[in-house]
Amino acid sequence: MNNPNLPDAFKSNTGAHSFKGAASFGAYLQQTGLYANENNVTENFDNLVGETRDWLQNKGFKQAEVLMDLMLECNDGKTRQDGKTPSPLHEMTQAIWFISCIEDDLYAEDAEAVLSVIFTHDLGEDFDIRPDALEQYLVNNGIPRSEKTERLKTSFDAISKRYGENGDDRHKNEHDYSCTVRSDRDASIAKMFDRAHNIMTLIGVKDKSKMADYTAKTLQLQNDNVKEASKNFPSQEPVYKTLQQLIRQEIQTCYYYMVDTGKKITDDDNLEDHMPEQGFKDMPLGIHPLIVSAERIRHTYPDTHLEEDNASLDKKDYSTNDNTDFSQ
Repeated sequence: MNNPNLPDAFKSNTGAHSFKGAASFGAYLQQTGLYANENNVTENFDNLVGETRDWLQNKGFKQAEVLMDLMLECNDGKTRQDGKTPSPLHEMTQAIWFISCIEDDLYAEDAEAVLSVIFTHDLGEDFDIRPDALEQYLVNNGIPRSEKTERLKTSFDAISKRYGENGDDRHKNEHDYSCTVRSDRDASIAKMFDRAHNIMTLIGVKDKSKMADYTAKTLQLQNDNVKEASKNFPSQEPVYKTLQQLIRQEIQTCYYYMVDTGKKITDDDNLEDHMPEQGFKDMPLGIHPLIVSAERIRHTYPDTHLEEDNASLDKKDYSTNDNTDFSQ
């Protein structure tokens, strides 16, 4: 792997850091008016990358920035199966969620390390990148070998279920994989963000039976993850419990509206009130975990869940929106 030759669209006017005047990074993104819904996020994805880069540079998180560039380079030109959604929006959304959490004083022992795992968590499986190659990429881009890069290799190896898209699973079953993840300080947080984003994007991607199977496994594995990871890393217990609450609420939101009771989803359903009290302040609606799920339901099932006066809205096709491996 050589230095990334990133397209100009991925480069921003760094150093401006105009978000400093906002109450939080999430509040700044909301104030831009660029991310009011999923379509807006897709249309303004390059800008979202630039704003996140500015935040990382302002924090001095050079390792995380370099790994964000690697993730973007690997996914350059790739979209989800809908042909519209940029593939790396998966990682970028998780990173913004995590930034919101730490800005709201949810503690992670090493925030940059968690962001590094978030940016790289699919690179082993999707692109067959190995831990040593990941470290060499960092060295080639000005990040010297250190205890921090060694820890990243360990976390990256823990969260990589397999190497190569068709590679063999590295654990006997999902429980064994989960045990490995929850024993790692940084991967144990990053994996919960990954699960939370997968749940948010289930609507229209998986049928109801597969969705029920995935969410049931998620509830079981993440419940165990919270208990065991909190024992291993007690200072991080609040962030584990916050994500557990978020995942449960995402699942409840999906199930609550997946049945046809005659109730329509309206703009004033107050889904924001159901978010955890800490960790997700000022989230732009286009990446809001509950709002996005509800909007997908509205437009995937317009006959039963969309108000009549909005029924003529164009229906966005979510039926093949995501190529995520939901087995993890």
